[in-house]
Amino acid sequence: MGVFDSAIRTRGDLAGVFEYDEAGDPQNATAYFYLYRAQGDESGSVVDTIHIRSGSWAISGSDIVVRWDKDERRVGLFIFGALAAAFDTEAGTKHGGGYGRDFHADIPWSGSK
Repeated sequence: MGVFDSAIRTRGDLAGVFEYDEAGDPQNATAYFYLYRAQGDESGSVVDTIHIRSGSWAISGSDIVVRWDKDERRVGLFIFGALAAAFDTEAGTKHGGGYGRDFHADIPWSGSK
């Protein structure tokens, strides 16, 4: 079983992508949040990565939402309704990740689209 969600910026240049993959063994499962290039010469390449967690995790697609903030500067990963990780594409920074079961990161965010 795996969980996947993504959101492409309106300009079509970048996408936030969440992937949880059990790879046939829940004990070796991993969850990552990626910033991808969605167009151009390097389309489909990973710009940056945030490790969310490793190990078995009882989540489904409805528990995960990837979305851009209102200015489309940051793309965030929301898990169980809480902001768990984000990429700031203007500052070139990333926030959050590396969690166990708790998602209470202090991540800058400028509202929802």
